[in-house]
Amino acid sequence: MEKWDIKSNVFATKEENIKLMMVINDIVEEFDRLIPSGPPLGFKTLELVNDEISGPTFYWPLGRDFYKIALNVSDLNYNQIAFQFSQELCRIYCDPRMRSWFIQLLCHIVALYSLDMLGKKWEKTPPNNDLIDYWYNFDSYKSNLLGAAFSKVDMVKYQVDNEWVQNQVNKLRQKNKLNRGKLLIIAYELLPMFKEHPESWQILPLVGKNSNPPPPSNPDEIVTNRDTEPDFEKLMEELPENLKSFSNKFYDKIGAKEYI
Repeated sequence: MEKWDIKSNVFATKEENIKLMMVINDIVEEFDRLIPSGPPLGFKTLELVNDEISGPTFYWPLGRDFYKIALNVSDLNYNQIAFQFSQELCRIYCDPRMRSWFIQLLCHIVALYSLDMLGKKWEKTPPNNDLIDYWYNFDSYKSNLLGAAFSKVDMVKYQVDNEWVQNQVNKLRQKNKLNRGKLLIIAYELLPMFKEHPESWQILPLVGKNSNPPPPSNPDEIVTNRDTEPDFEKLMEELPENLKSFSNKFYDKIGAKEYI
């Protein structure tokens, strides 16, 4: 792990923390592969702790030389750890000083992707002999999360209304109370698009800077934790050419062109 220095104090024992790092390292390596430019504030020491009251969360204020992520786990459930850690790592890649419904949506997409990625990777190459059959748990965990989310949705309307995603995104823009179940379903609907366009993940480091209000221009101003809105017009203008095809499909899917 040349780019990251990760310190894990999630569990009481060194053995458990070492095991935890198997899934953390796989996720970080995948982020490095998909987003080689790295996070907008750069690579820093990444501290992992457990907080069964406030976690999972990204701690504030930010440290100048480190990021601090709190999980909320009672034991070594790799699937739960993967889902929570991926969401918080996504915040770092979007800009941890910024907070918006759009960033939360992207974090849910990343978390679902990580579960799929780990399931396939561990099925083919399990970390050790004790985890030969564990790969199935990632898919099972994802299915349980989505099952709980879909159980609270009008399935008839969901199936016949092809504008469901756009309607839900519009509600998010109107600052309605965030429904995490529906947010997960929207993420599930958008995930295939990201898988089809592997370059799509490179949009993450551009999201925070193309927000309204934007982040401080000085990257050393790290204690800002501002609520913001995505500036879809500015984001579209700044996207590199290799993201244009993906971004047009993505904007159409969520109805973002209506806000430009």
